[in-house]
Amino acid sequence: MRLVIVSGLSGSGKSVALRTLEDLGFYCIDNLPLFLLKDLALGLKDAGSDAFKDTAVGVDARSNPGELKNLPGLIQAAQERGVACQVVFLDAHTDTLIRRFSETRRRHPLTRPDRALAEAIKLERQLLEPIRQAADIRIETTLTNVHELRDLIRVRLAGEVSPKASILLQSFGFKHGIPHDVDFLFDVRCLPNPHWQTELKPLTGR
Repeated sequence: MRLVIVSGLSGSGKSVALRTLEDLGFYCIDNLPLFLLKDLALGLKDAGSDAFKDTAVGVDARSNPGELKNLPGLIQAAQERGVACQVVFLDAHTDTLIRRFSETRRRHPLTRPDRALAEAIKLERQLLEPIRQAADIRIETTLTNVHELRDLIRVRLAGEVSPKASILLQSFGFKHGIPHDVDFLFDVRCLPNPHWQTELKPLTGR
């Protein structure tokens, strides 16, 4: 049984890390209150299901400060029950985090009417320091984009150097509209219509 705890500053890429782990087959839980972590770890061990053999949990600064300080003890208790635990901490420079929040126009979870974004980030650093100190893997995302962070997570946590590609080929008719979720679209209307070729007409296109 393996439990990966993903934490870090808001805007540093925790959601990207969790989604990457989910793609790798992990059962992911985002923003789990830390007081539930011990029960979760013990429950995963007792469940004995392959669906939970690799589990990842996202933890942020909204947890109780006292619980954040107790994280090393929670990890030790889980390891004593045979659950292999890893802590991944994501970080980035304050200027980068401020820029990312301004680009996405999302609200920082610790901002208040009397607390500016920079102050919220500073407070978050202080609250998450116990987790940063307990981290097995620290990833600096200031100069990384989403794709680079995904590759880092794959290499550091799954040992996967190159991600597997998933390709789906889909045919469609323009009169029905263009599919919304395509990355590449090829217009083949310039090719001869196979329906009018005698040897191809009976075929389905498959």
